[in-house]
Amino acid sequence: MVQFTRVVINSITVKDDSSTDPKQIIGWEYEKEEDSPVTEIELTAPRTIFDLVDVSNGQIVEVYSSEDDITYTRIFYGAVDKVEENGASYTITCKNELYALVRQNVNKIYDSSIDPSAGKLSAIAEDLITTQGGLLSDVQDSGTVILIDEFKCINTDIYERVQAIKNALGWSMYYNDTDRTTYLEPQGFTDSMITLTTGDNIVGVPKWEFDNSQMINDLIVQGATIQTHLTESGQIGVTSGFTTTGITLTKTPDSAEVLIDAADPPTTQLEGGTKDASTAHDYYIDRENKGIIPATGTTFTSSDYAIVNYNWSADIPIHMVNQESIDTYGLYESVMRLSDITSVADAESRAKSILSRLSVPFITGTMMVKSNVDIKLGELVTVQDNITRKTVNGQYMVSKITYKYPSPFNEVKIGDKEWRLADWQENTEARLKRLEEQFVRNQDIITELREFKNTALTGFKTPVPRYRKVLTQTLSGTNLFILGHPTYGVLGTNQLGDSGVGAETDAFVQQYQDEYTEEFVDSDFESTNTTATLGSGSVSFTSGQIAESESIDYNNGTITTAKLTSTEVSGSFDYEMTANGTDWESVTSGVAHTFTETGTDLRWRATENAASTGEISELKIEDYH
Repeated sequence: MVQFTRVVINSITVKDDSSTDPKQIIGWEYEKEEDSPVTEIELTAPRTIFDLVDVSNGQIVEVYSSEDDITYTRIFYGAVDKVEENGASYTITCKNELYALVRQNVNKIYDSSIDPSAGKLSAIAEDLITTQGGLLSDVQDSGTVILIDEFKCINTDIYERVQAIKNALGWSMYYNDTDRTTYLEPQGFTDSMITLTTGDNIVGVPKWEFDNSQMINDLIVQGATIQTHLTESGQIGVTSGFTTTGITLTKTPDSAEVLIDAADPPTTQLEGGTKDASTAHDYYIDRENKGIIPATGTTFTSSDYAIVNYNWSADIPIHMVNQESIDTYGLYESVMRLSDITSVADAESRAKSILSRLSVPFITGTMMVKSNVDIKLGELVTVQDNITRKTVNGQYMVSKITYKYPSPFNEVKIGDKEWRLADWQENTEARLKRLEEQFVRNQDIITELREFKNTALTGFKTPVPRYRKVLTQTLSGTNLFILGHPTYGVLGTNQLGDSGVGAETDAFVQQYQDEYTEEFVDSDFESTNTTATLGSGSVSFTSGQIAESESIDYNNGTITTAKLTSTEVSGSFDYEMTANGTDWESVTSGVAHTFTETGTDLRWRATENAASTGEISELKIEDYH
């Protein structure tokens, strides 16, 4: 059997076995593993490949395989990740398309009460892959029996969040290069209906591994508890365990209500706290010694009566054995702590489930399979081994496939370990609980830093200063102190303070490149005489209202001419400018104006003149220096 291949890099065919040329790929190896959905392919190419294509990071790579040199199937779709020179050849490492989810961050909270996913994990995963990540997905429905209240994605990559859902469900996730789709489904969800048989589509002798290291056939479940309410009472200094320095209980309290006073029965409820807390409290719980201890520096009153109502976590120990497994494989003991058990029946059910999965060895097999056998990662296959003496025939999940070229065979790893280990140690509810507890608080992005390259190609603008302004304040009075000043630096005469400093006044104002543009996004140059309403990106007028500026150019040289250009959204306006800050002169929008009264204080004014309403979105003043 001969395997044919076709390799395309950056839309250029560099290898095609269906023709005599090109032949710029020596070989390739592609390994797909169930635990690692982001996969890599390594291409080995001669140096002459650069005569066809300048291979560089990020270029799209497609690899096809065929058994008949007619029908080609795509087995890899991804991008170049690394190019390494190895003497006379190059190794080109490429990652599949799923790697895009690693490179993209997501900042979103999936709240079941408001998000369309409604707490369903499969819907959240599909949204992450498709909407947030931009990839195709095929996600099986996880149902509504178990939902998650909140799934937090706080500045983390999409891939990590999808993997968290995969692990919580105990499912499989893999990328199918043929249809460029990411699949998320229960382990062993798809039965390939394919039988792998030695001497037929299995070449050579399979290598089997029988792993007893994680076997369990004698199991004790510890740490499982159930909340129990208890009450103990007595008289301080009289009843055993009830002393002025503390009350010793029979069981370890998780929480407690303490009533102590001189009456029998007592009705005064004390306030609990922690041992070293600074806030007022009457007692704290000492769980190590099963005690109710009075606050530091205090004691309980002798002869008072006390009642303690408390909750205690009662142990639910379970011991279960699988005698058939012990007789066959020997004794494998284990002690487990499963804190999420809520009843004896639940503990028994969990112990039975663990033993059913782990009381026999895990079987994994590695075999060479003819490349024309269309099996996929995560699928179930049936194995018929007529050579191996041990009984291995049965159904297994495909956990790893290694494709190689030139080779007519693929290396396939199958096994039941991943399948049987999927959900034996904890239930899905427990995993979802941990998901809800991740990223315990949500927070907004406070600071965002970005790097831009300002080139003609990218079209970005270079940041520039908007304007320069110098302000002065006049000194007067006695409530100020300036070290070294002949008047305000005299000790004993003046004092520290700022009430002796006058208001800020303009000393110098200059616009960047002596050109002023008002987009009405702030009030930096708004005069107090303005009656119009400045909005976000425009200024709105009612009948007769004005918009007026403070100095937009001050002490920056004598102004003799200027041109005002206004962008009117609606309405009709009269425009004025002053070069000396006092004498206003009428101007026409878009027409250069020569001032009768020149000066060094340039301002503008617009007045609505049609007895209606109006709006201006931008005003520009230029050609004044």
